[in-house]
Amino acid sequence: MNRTSSNAKPNIFPVLRYENAPHAVEWLVRAFGFEKGAVYTGPADTIVHAELHWGPGVIGISSATDATAANPWSSLRQGIYVRIEDVDGHHDRAKAANAEVVMPLRDTEYGSREYSARDLEGYLWGFGTYEMSARLGEATIVPELRYRDLSAAAAWLTKAFGFQPTFQVPGPGETIIHAELSLDDGVIYLSPYQEGGEWSDLTQFVSVYVENPDEHCTRAKVAGAIVVVEPQDTPFGARFYAVRDPERFLWWLSTYKPRSTARGAQPHI
Repeated sequence: MNRTSSNAKPNIFPVLRYENAPHAVEWLVRAFGFEKGAVYTGPADTIVHAELHWGPGVIGISSATDATAANPWSSLRQGIYVRIEDVDGHHDRAKAANAEVVMPLRDTEYGSREYSARDLEGYLWGFGTYEMSARLGEATIVPELRYRDLSAAAAWLTKAFGFQPTFQVPGPGETIIHAELSLDDGVIYLSPYQEGGEWSDLTQFVSVYVENPDEHCTRAKVAGAIVVVEPQDTPFGARFYAVRDPERFLWWLSTYKPRSTARGAQPHI
């Protein structure tokens, strides 16, 4: 159950791995107005972990590294980290639902207890007690994942990872064209993936709440963002624009708020 905005704290964080992470951090601050938080540097001008704030929300940034079999995170560019209190119980639930645990339960050197697992379409998730410096307030940053079978994905994420469906937009027949799921005070969006469709090179991206997309877009353009959708209104009352950053991650900047946190919103299942 989501709490009120006065005591809610986001617990779902997109994590992005950049070829040039130091440049990405500075660019995201300059282009989007993120606030730089903790930055832990590594050798050869790399970033082991950095946190960028947008209101209560946080994104994690690190440098891309050579892929190794021992670390599945080294072979991807984008994933999701979820802060939870009962990591052991969550791990056992996921295993019982046949989630592929790719990094077993462990206590880390930075004080977190965590594990990593893949969902039914191969997305990588990290679950642990690490706080990511989130602040009190409603979610302002929401990861969006694109699934080939969105209905099956929503059901699996509910069974295996404990997400709760909060809102769905039905499509033709029995299909779903948009779904929102929550876990504690965090939210994720799900949308359909189609081979050869728009942005077919992307299976996930980041949605960010902004109050004035037009002004925000102008700022992003000045910083060199690649605008793929100019600011426009949606049929459901929001205004948004979309850009790619210098390493071609997609960002969706919008006045839309998750229905699980919007005042008076009711689930549509």
